[in-house]
Amino acid sequence: MAPYAVPLLIASTAVTAIGAIQAGKDQKKAHDYNASINERNAQASDQAADQLILQNEVDVKKFRNDFDDVQDATSQAFRYNGWMADTGTPLKVALANATEADDQVNVMRYNAKVGKQELNEQGVQQRMQGELNRMYGRNAARAGRFKAMGSLLSGASSYASM
Repeated sequence: MAPYAVPLLIASTAVTAIGAIQAGKDQKKAHDYNASINERNAQASDQAADQLILQNEVDVKKFRNDFDDVQDATSQAFRYNGWMADTGTPLKVALANATEADDQVNVMRYNAKVGKQELNEQGVQQRMQGELNRMYGRNAARAGRFKAMGSLLSGASSYASM
């Protein structure tokens, strides 16, 4: 056996073990980075969900203002044509318009709630993906340590058989 075989075997075993540990650490860092992106995306979904509801309420307010303008114009048109705007057909038209407007507002709010739930679900999915990435990272680090241990045991076995 060559005199330099033992030091080379020890060095080779050590380098392989260190490489396995470092590879596991690097994979863990990559998975942790992906998890942080997932968490940021989840927070963005949460903010978008809240913003959707706020924007919807602004839209509802604008719709109601526009509706009031239409109701006023309709009443004015009836009065211009000699009708009393608060009785008979004009009243029925005004009530039908008001009912339609209320239905439209209810649809707008319902759609906003559905949209908020969808965005919240996206946030939940991102958080779950982030947790999965963290688990992958822990497993990668553990696998690197096991591979390093295997290399050390293999090197020790080779040394013992010399």
